[in-house]
Amino acid sequence: MSAVVSAVVTAATLLIAFGLLALGVESFWLVFVVGFGVVLPAAVGVVEYNQDSDTRNTTTDRESETESALATLRQRYARGELSEVEFERRLEQLLEAPSSPAERTRETAHWTEEQHGVSRVSDQ
Repeated sequence: MSAVVSAVVTAATLLIAFGLLALGVESFWLVFVVGFGVVLPAAVGVVEYNQDSDTRNTTTDRESETESALATLRQRYARGELSEVEFERRLEQLLEAPSSPAERTRETAHWTEEQHGVSRVSDQ
């Protein structure tokens, strides 16, 4: 995204500066200073800040989901719904962070099926 913003600001700066040059404006060179010295770094900085902000929010959401699932797991163990072995197995699964959204979706579906007692027929 920052490459696109950089290209757009560069194109606009060049277009405006050479347009002013063609019109005979003597201080056309100020557009280069402002465009490349102020606007370009500011625009790229804003884009990268927003991208970092999105990444931080995603990480925080994932952590809160894990904490919620962990609390549910502990409650089910405390109520006696899970054996110690089953609790340990699910705890290990929960603490192993899936690397892709597809894996998280697959694990969530498996977790839901186990909670509701749904059995799956495997494709063989």
